[in-house]
Amino acid sequence: MTIYPEELPHLGALSQREQARDRLRELILRGKLSSKGYIPSIRKTAEMVGLNRDAVWRAFIDLEKEGYIRSTANKRYEIHPSFKNSHLRPLDVRLITVGEDSIRFSGLQRFHKALVEKESLYRIRPHLKCVVDASNIKPEWLKGMDGLILAGYFDHSELIDSVTSGIPRIGVTTSQDWNPDIWIDTDNRLAGELAASHLIEVGAQSPCILAYAETDTRHTLRKLGFQTKWMESGRSLDKVSEHWIKPFNTYQRVVELERAARDLGECDSAFCLDSNSAIDLLNILDHRNIGVPSTIKVVSVDGTFEGLKTRPTLTYVKQRFRNMAAIAAEKMRLLCSPGDTNAKRPTAEKIFVAPELVIRESA
Repeated sequence: MTIYPEELPHLGALSQREQARDRLRELILRGKLSSKGYIPSIRKTAEMVGLNRDAVWRAFIDLEKEGYIRSTANKRYEIHPSFKNSHLRPLDVRLITVGEDSIRFSGLQRFHKALVEKESLYRIRPHLKCVVDASNIKPEWLKGMDGLILAGYFDHSELIDSVTSGIPRIGVTTSQDWNPDIWIDTDNRLAGELAASHLIEVGAQSPCILAYAETDTRHTLRKLGFQTKWMESGRSLDKVSEHWIKPFNTYQRVVELERAARDLGECDSAFCLDSNSAIDLLNILDHRNIGVPSTIKVVSVDGTFEGLKTRPTLTYVKQRFRNMAAIAAEKMRLLCSPGDTNAKRPTAEKIFVAPELVIRESA
């Protein structure tokens, strides 16, 4: 069996174990790892993927837990039969993005695009629907579908359960009180830590936390991550102010943000818990001739295409939606495997994806 370098995914700064696991998982998905039903020995597999034997052995353990492979009586590994059977047939999956902002949200656009681009690899055909509110989801959309991926933040999760029961379900950046089979989100606490670390590095002393939101779990975790890193650096929380602006409508929230901008006082930096408030803040500061980043530095969580048009361009903590798409596709294949019992679990499996900092001009 020959594996060419271009067939191995680019993995960046991951541990040897993580690199081995991700490379082997992709080779399994492509049907390039099994020979006569068995996976090559640890030694041969290590040579094949260019990593050490210990990393490959530990990757085998991870992949067995994930349901891709299983050990046999003769102490060899084989592709798990349920996964192998499910991999023969393409899956039709309904992808629904929920929320007024999610329709335009570049992150969910990246998520959808990644699923489409990898359709031949994962053999998953995404069928997209965009709705403003959870109550707009129609049961007939799920007819003939093998599974559901629901993406975007929404309230009233009880409406979702009644409409989507009886089908494998994955939630992506959704309400944390919903209980799908798999729940995938950004490590929001780490997002706050990355923002704080960057502002500390560029010399900020008196930050302000801003949000177009009430104090929900996702935004609260971002705030707590920021505050924790701020205190770990020896700085006082007395210097950190907060402005939470309820998202009534676009006009009202911008008016409220403009009032908050007048009260920034001694603040030399702003951490916006969402991209919309960051973009509006940059526009307000530009209109008031307040220099960014010379007078005030601005960082947000995730960006939109509009963040490239602001003056200056927006520095942000990027949610890795393409990675989330890969995880969602892999997990959906497992959920749809014959004999799978994941749907009977009382609570969702939660997967947190580490974000990354994208440095532009605003901080």
